[in-house]
Amino acid sequence: MKKFMSVLSVMAVMAGSLSAQNVEVESITEDKITEEADLTQIAYDFKIHPLKANGKIDGIGGIKSWGDVMLARNSNSSKILRFDNYRLTGVVDKLGIGDNDYYFIEDFSYDAVNNAIYIENDSNLVTFDAKTFEFRCKQPVNLMIQNILNLGDKMLYFGYYKDEYERRRTEEKVYLPKEKMILVDRDERDLKKGTVLYMESGLQRSLLGYPELFFVNPKNRSTCLTGFVNTIVTFDDEKVTDVYRFKLGDSEAPASIDKIFEKEELTPNEVSRALSIISNQMSSTPTATNTYNIMVDGKTVSFRVTYNGNLGTPSRYLYFVHDDKGTKVYKHLRIPGIMQDIDPTGCNGNHQIAIIENVKNVIDEDTDMSPLAKQIIDELKKQDNGNPVLIEFRFK
Repeated sequence: MKKFMSVLSVMAVMAGSLSAQNVEVESITEDKITEEADLTQIAYDFKIHPLKANGKIDGIGGIKSWGDVMLARNSNSSKILRFDNYRLTGVVDKLGIGDNDYYFIEDFSYDAVNNAIYIENDSNLVTFDAKTFEFRCKQPVNLMIQNILNLGDKMLYFGYYKDEYERRRTEEKVYLPKEKMILVDRDERDLKKGTVLYMESGLQRSLLGYPELFFVNPKNRSTCLTGFVNTIVTFDDEKVTDVYRFKLGDSEAPASIDKIFEKEELTPNEVSRALSIISNQMSSTPTATNTYNIMVDGKTVSFRVTYNGNLGTPSRYLYFVHDDKGTKVYKHLRIPGIMQDIDPTGCNGNHQIAIIENVKNVIDEDTDMSPLAKQIIDELKKQDNGNPVLIEFRFK
C-alpha cells in the first residue's frame, strides 16, 4: 500500500555530509562471496530464549526490542504481539476498516512513557494501550509515514511531508518531494519542528529499496542509505555519520543521473530518461534492493541484503560482516546440526535475533551436531504447543 515512488540516490543535508567524508566504496563481486558460513565460528555471545505463552504463538514475521519489552509482527502482518522477558503478554488484533481499527501494519513502535503501541497507517498513528491493548485514538501527523520508532524521549520518522506528498503534477512538470528521516521530541506531532537527519530523492524507490529503520533500537542507531552505492551510517540527535559504503558488482553508475535526482521538478522527458538509465544500469550489474538488520557494534558492521542480478548460485540474502580487517560476505548462515538457515529477523541492543521452530524438521542428520545446536534442540523439545526458540548473537 506504499508510498509514492522510490529511492535512487541519497543526499545528506546537515553537517558531516556523507560525501565530504571520502569513505571508499567496496565492490562486492562473486569471487568475494562465500556460499555458507558456520555461525558458531563467525559469531559469539549466543543466548537462547524459549518464547513462552499460554497457547500457540502466531507465526513471527519481524521483531523490535526496547529492553525487556519486545514487539513482534505476526507472519501475515495482521497482529502485534507483546513479549515481556520473552513471554507473550498480549496481542493487538484490530485489523479492519472501522474507526477503531488499522487497515494494514507496515511499521509499529512502543512508547514506555505514554504506555502506548503505535501502528502507522499513512499519516496516522493508530494508538493502543500497551497493557490492555485497547484502542485509544488515531493521532494524525503531517507526514506520509514509511517508518516510525520510539527512541526514549525522541521519535524517529521516515516519510514525506504531507503537503509535499499531495502536491499535484502538471502536464509540463512531475513534482518529486524529498523523503526525509526526522527526529523529533517524543510527543510532538508537527514533524516540521523536528531535525531532518537526511533526505533523498523520491524517484524510483520501488527499484532500489529504501532506508531500513525497522530494526533500529535505542542501542543501535544505525541504518543504510540505499542507491547504486549503499551507505551504512550511524546517527545521533543531530546528524548521520558514514561508516561503510558498498555496491554489488564493479560497474559505475552514470554520473549524469545524480543531477536528475537533485531536482524536485522534472519534465516527463527527464523522467523517461532517468528510467532508461536506471533500467540499463540494473540489467548490467547486480543491485542491492533492501538492507536489513544493520548493526554497528564497535568496529564490527553487520547486515543482510536482498538483491537482484547474478552473483553465482541464487540465494535469498547476502550476509555482510565488515571490520577494519576487511569484509566477509556469505549466502547462508548455518549452525551445524540445524537444518534451516539462520535468518535474523530483529535486533536487541547489539545482538541479532533469529527464530528457530518446528523441532521435527530442524535436525540435520548429515552433519555433526554442534553444542549450540544441541542446546537449541533441547529447548525446542521442552516447548509447549510447539512454540519457537529465539536466539541472540553478535558477529565477531
